[in-house]
Formats: sequence, structure tokens, C-alpha cells
Amino acid sequence: MGKEAIHPFEEPGQTTRSLDPCIVVIFGATGDLTARKLMPALYNLKREGQLPTNFVCCGFARREKSHEVFRTEMKEAVGTYSRVKPLEEGLWNTFQNQLFYHQSEFDEGKGYERFAKLLSDLDAQFGTKG
Repeated sequence: MGKEAIHPFEEPGQTTRSLDPCIVVIFGATGDLTARKLMPALYNLKREGQLPTNFVCCGFARREKSHEVFRTEMKEAVGTYSRVKPLEEGLWNTFQNQLFYHQSEFDEGKGYERFAKLLSDLDAQFGTKG
């Protein structure tokens, strides 16, 4: 018999761990990696209870779009590429309220200032503790 695997982020003998609040930022959020891998993985973590309550995902990319359009596109991506099907509407509705989008050129200083403001506002709204 082999040894039992030890999770690298858990203390020995720890039975539960709290999930720290956070904001996940995805640069290049309109790309294929986000649609095929990152967003389905985040959705599945949410489904499995592995994301903190105080969680936000904010996409950053050059294409102009609203939070709502980004959410619609990500819903389609999760429905297509998630390993768990079908997409659970109730869960998605909760998850999508934690998804946001910011448009800016990557070399635009003012865009990063606006992004910092958005992240600060999201931190205040969701209690992600900066």
C-alpha cells in the first residue's frame, strides 16, 4: 500500500481550513485560455465549495465590453468546456455576480488607474480584504 498524499497547503493534522477572501485577476480575459480552461475551472471550484464566499474574478482585456457581456460569454464557455455538465443555473447565477470585466490597453497608464479603482470598489463591496 502506498502512502496517503498530503496536501501541500494544509498543516499536518488539519481537518478544515478557511478559504481566504480574494480577487482573481485574469489578464487577457477574452482569450481562449480563459474560455476553455480558467473560467470552467473556477466554476467547478465554486461548485465544489472550494472558493471563498468573499471571492471576485475580474477579467482585464483590450476588447470593449460590459460586465454583462463578459458574463454571458463566460457562461457559454463554461457550458461548453466544463468537465461537469449540465451547467447549474442557480449556481451560475450566484457565480456570475462575482465576475467583472475591465477594458484597457495593456500599455495605457490611465487604464490601470481605472482598474485600481474598480478593484478597490470590488474589495469594499465583497470584503476581499485587498
